[in-house]
Amino acid sequence: MNKRWLGLIFVAASLIFSLAVYNDLPERVATHFGVNGQPDGWSSRGFAAFGIPLAGLLMFGLFHGLPRILPRRQNFERFEDTYWAITTLVLAFVFAMHVVVLGMALGWPVDMPTFVVLGVGSMFVILGNLMPRVKQNWLLGIRTPWTLESESVWRETHRIGGRTMVLGGLITMMGVFFPTEVQPWIAMVGLGVGAFIPLVYSYILWRREQRTPVR
Repeated sequence: MNKRWLGLIFVAASLIFSLAVYNDLPERVATHFGVNGQPDGWSSRGFAAFGIPLAGLLMFGLFHGLPRILPRRQNFERFEDTYWAITTLVLAFVFAMHVVVLGMALGWPVDMPTFVVLGVGSMFVILGNLMPRVKQNWLLGIRTPWTLESESVWRETHRIGGRTMVLGGLITMMGVFFPTEVQPWIAMVGLGVGAFIPLVYSYILWRREQRTPVR
């Protein structure tokens, strides 16, 4: 199967799973959880079961359509495999969250905070390894005013940003060794390291580039 269609497998799997467990779901399903892992928001059984598959299908459509209408669309061809790897990763994470949420409604012994910490941390680690391959575009990557203006700033920012994202993901995952109430704060530190450092670094690179005389 072409890589661009792999994400559809996870969308279809979400729908199949929902259909398989629908009759066993309670009328109200917890779909939002506080930092302590306790549910603080509920949805109807129908919305909980089929809202995510429909949202996944919409995301799949956007992932396919947006590169055709955005500026620098020709750049997508330069990192096509990486683009589809990232979109598939996002849809796989959405599928996993969907299964866990419905599984908890079915009585599965799932520790939601631990799952989120490990899931988000793992995503950051994988994305960090993919970031250096992403070419300049308006849809994904470290899109700051400075990276979008200069291709060299984009390239260097994503090289460093890939490393900080891996580091941030590992820090986030380390949260599982701490009490539940501390895990969100560790995750914030980890994700902050992964996202904030490249943002600042892109500006520093751009300023340095502006000061460099053209020969």
